[in-house]
Amino acid sequence: MSDVEHTAATTAVPGVPEPLQQMPSDVMQISDKMIMLTWLAFGITAVLLHKLLWKPILRAVEGREHSINEALEGAERARREIAEVETQSQESVARAAAEAREVTERAARDAADTLARAEDETRAMAQRRIEEAQQSIAAEQRRAIEAVRSSAAEQFCDSLEQFLRQELTEEQRRAYQQSVVGEVTA
Repeated sequence: MSDVEHTAATTAVPGVPEPLQQMPSDVMQISDKMIMLTWLAFGITAVLLHKLLWKPILRAVEGREHSINEALEGAERARREIAEVETQSQESVARAAAEAREVTERAARDAADTLARAEDETRAMAQRRIEEAQQSIAAEQRRAIEAVRSSAAEQFCDSLEQFLRQELTEEQRRAYQQSVVGEVTA
């Protein structure tokens, strides 16, 4: 190593404070000692940075990677769960559709059965009404026949009475009336 003498600047530089002007001028000169001190400072700084800064940064990065991996795994689990839920919902929809078809078919069968029963009941009711109407007609016919007979008998009696009045005597008429009254009351 070579020692260079330090000399002060002899001329003053305007605008620079005096203590700075009196500093040695060999500050930028490179020496072996300066190189060794620089390397030593760099080594100490590198070791300190490695111990104090690099390892915590690596731990933080690893923690972040770990949390990202966990988040990705969680997302994958969520996708699988969503797929399972979707499959289950599709199965539920299919079951519901099958049940709806069953209910619809059962309702259609029940409706057809109810309609058939209603038709049978209607036919039976119509048959009963027809029979009742026929019985009513038969009763009306009997009454009409009786009315016609009664009317014919009355007319016959009236005609016979007129005929007999003209032909019978008073005594014969009374005997005839008594026999007719006896027949009617009997």
